[in-house]
Amino acid sequence: MRAIQMTGYGDVRVLTEADVATPEIKPKQVLVMQHATAIDPYDVKFRAGLMGTDSEMPLIGGSSVAGDIVAVGHEVTGFHIGDRVAANPHHKSYAEYVPVGQSLLAKIPDNVTYEQAAASALGAQAAYQAIYDALQLKPNESILIHGGAGSVGFTAIQFAKKIGATPIYTTASGKGADFLKQFDHSLKVIDYKAVRFNQVIDTVDKILDTVGGQTLTDSLTILSPTGQLVSTLGSNDDPRVSSFFLKSSGKSLSAVLSAIAHDNLIVKIAEVKPFNVDNLREFHDRKHTVGKLVLNFR
Repeated sequence: MRAIQMTGYGDVRVLTEADVATPEIKPKQVLVMQHATAIDPYDVKFRAGLMGTDSEMPLIGGSSVAGDIVAVGHEVTGFHIGDRVAANPHHKSYAEYVPVGQSLLAKIPDNVTYEQAAASALGAQAAYQAIYDALQLKPNESILIHGGAGSVGFTAIQFAKKIGATPIYTTASGKGADFLKQFDHSLKVIDYKAVRFNQVIDTVDKILDTVGGQTLTDSLTILSPTGQLVSTLGSNDDPRVSSFFLKSSGKSLSAVLSAIAHDNLIVKIAEVKPFNVDNLREFHDRKHTVGKLVLNFR
């Protein structure tokens, strides 16, 4: 099968096309014929060696699957050949065929595209778990969502609005800030390049931090004494702070895809191009894009 491998850690030149054997599946796995895969910040950081450098090379990267099941392990239940499915596996998605454990799988509703499913497999799923499970956001609570124009932040904003949180503050800059202001005029969008967020917000009940570092530290100055901060990129000794790590599951991804199907969640896709090494390299190098970059296979 056609795949794109990493030959090592480094710049985009380590991404190379290869003809490799079609994977064999384990009893609790299915084999998915890919239709679309998205480029996520995690994939870019991993390729650059920012997530560690211990993995054996060559390695097929990529973290989003959206396609059709073409083979089913004998212990798999609830999924069948021909099902349209999505998942967030750990690597292996930059290939025509991907083995996926059944616990990660979610069926794609008929009115959701493969591109939308791939674009939401990682970031939107992370936002769902952060808002509903980690923060347990409630109606009328105030929330600050850092990085609102990113895939996690933009989805988190929409879930917060659906829950009934108010007010909803978010940080962004440039095109991202403009996009959010146009998307929802009720959002309190703070251009972090023009003003410090903790100078214009008095206090909030909940904070979703997708930036870390000084942003996390400054966020504590406006967090309610009984509030909660969840960070995807940092930690702190403050008892109000907890670190968040996505635990990919078919259940949470199914909830995300259902929200898309019922027009309760918008997936912003910036561009779609054919799957090949040149386009993958270009998307890995792309900076400050508002929306997901997606490669399709057919």
